[in-house]
Amino acid sequence: MVRPTLAGLVFALSLAAQSPQLKQAGVCSRCHVAQVLEWSVAAKHVAAQTNCQACHGPSAAHVANERNQVKPDRPVPTCATCHNAGCPKTKQTQNCQSCHHPHALANPNDRQLRQTQTTADPVQETYKTKMAEGDRLAAIRDWAKAKEAYETASKARPSDRRAAIRARMAGRRQNPELPGLEIIGTEYDEESGYPRRVRVKGTSIELLLVPAADTDIGSDQWPATRPVHSVHTEPFYLSKTEITQQQWELLGLENPSPLKEPSFPVHNISWTDAQTWIAKLNQKTQGNFRLPTEAEWERAAQPAEGPLEDQAWYRANTASGATGAFKESTAYAPKPVATKNPNKLGLYDMQGNVAEWCQSILKSYPYTEAPGTKDDLRVVRGGAYADSPEYLNPAFRHSERPARRNPWLGLRLAR
Repeated sequence: MVRPTLAGLVFALSLAAQSPQLKQAGVCSRCHVAQVLEWSVAAKHVAAQTNCQACHGPSAAHVANERNQVKPDRPVPTCATCHNAGCPKTKQTQNCQSCHHPHALANPNDRQLRQTQTTADPVQETYKTKMAEGDRLAAIRDWAKAKEAYETASKARPSDRRAAIRARMAGRRQNPELPGLEIIGTEYDEESGYPRRVRVKGTSIELLLVPAADTDIGSDQWPATRPVHSVHTEPFYLSKTEITQQQWELLGLENPSPLKEPSFPVHNISWTDAQTWIAKLNQKTQGNFRLPTEAEWERAAQPAEGPLEDQAWYRANTASGATGAFKESTAYAPKPVATKNPNKLGLYDMQGNVAEWCQSILKSYPYTEAPGTKDDLRVVRGGAYADSPEYLNPAFRHSERPARRNPWLGLRLAR
């Protein structure tokens, strides 16, 4: 029941974004849509060619702060700033809000308020009609006709992302096959149209779909993870487990793991080793596989409810020998994959066991993706079997030279 509500909200906001009143209001209309619409309802502020900053001040710090931690320069402006002559009817110069709405100026009890006159927009009507038609056809799984309807809506409003996304969704449902992958089950993501579970052809490597999302990444806990900010990730696939030694050896590469067990994650690999293995997998399957980006990794690393002990192999539970005694690093070792509880997305060992190489180079936040060079430090995420709990925090950032092998470094496959 949630999806139709969200879809309706997105649709309403996309319509509102075309409003000249919102454009006149300026940058404030990006977040304060409802207030700007209130401000424009009686047309008085619009006619006066004013905007939000005239009452609330420039508020540059408020605009720059995405987390709404900084208030406008004048959070509660007074009407008398502009209306110093007082009310035309009562001559009152204070407490205007006893009669008038603070944004709209209008008195809600005034029956003489003029009604806003609107003229039907044929382009907008085409968009609305075709979107509704596409939704109806998608509900009965007529994907070919649904795709056609959404594409017509997208042509009517080329800047509208939702129509284009829905058209791609219908196209994927019409032709769900993906190069290099076998579809598992019958569950599909409603928004993107991708199957939720897939397997790399000819292997045991299962991948789960991570849907598109806007996610806050980073943490105020460490300098390298500041500032906390929002990033958008498109849908992508991520392997359900870390790549095991059995899966690694399937492609004929030497297994560099010091502790050799088929069900253990392959470890002691460099970023360059991971790239070589993935290149061989792509050559075999034509699957366009890769390592996840840093933003994708953090998007997928959503811990499940419950203690860390239940979902991670780390310093507290991987050592051999007496409990509490000092231990050399060699006392700690990885464990078989998928032997702890999965996280919220059904992924195993996102925290602990082996740390995982990412495609991204290490750069200061805010996050941007760049290809980098062969010598740039590459991001490592998730913490490993000998690490303390703080290093397993999904926001914690580590990095290594791309050619460096360490016993605690492994990989997880993305597409």
